[in-house]
Amino acid sequence: MEHIFSSPAFVIGNGTTAYKIISQARWFACGTNVEELGKWTFEPSIPEIKDKPYGFRDMGYRIVIAGTDFGGGGKSNDHPVLTLKGSGVQVLIAESFNRIFFRNALNLGVPALECRGILDFAKTGDEIRCDIETGLVENLTQGTKIQAVPLTGLPMELIRAGGLLNYHRAELKQA
Repeated sequence: MEHIFSSPAFVIGNGTTAYKIISQARWFACGTNVEELGKWTFEPSIPEIKDKPYGFRDMGYRIVIAGTDFGGGGKSNDHPVLTLKGSGVQVLIAESFNRIFFRNALNLGVPALECRGILDFAKTGDEIRCDIETGLVENLTQGTKIQAVPLTGLPMELIRAGGLLNYHRAELKQA
């Protein structure tokens, strides 16, 4: 599993709730099908992709940068993370994450890094390189660097395994 990712970034502000990642109507229509959910990523937040399947994925962003309480809104289900995963998002970097969303991201194998000051560090379209093991985030467009909290210990093991289920499957095979 790679630990360095590079992509143009999509930047979204503070308080991006689960409903701004995917509308609840799409949750019911898609169930937990990752591919189907991925068609509608950020549809509620980006008007120009409304009703356009894979609109966000086709924009080419594989790194999402957000403000505080990313993924909040009181939802404890996996739909928002599955949606991001289904659209090809490889790394999430935010000022802070909703606690349940953060655990769901790691459990589903999506790296999520907390990084104070990240909203002032990048704008949509900037080429970002991120090392999830060291926490170093580089803005290649602007030639700047910032330090995020790296993934270590069990969180990194979950990411390497591709999520909690794969981690436990591997543990059971060793037993």
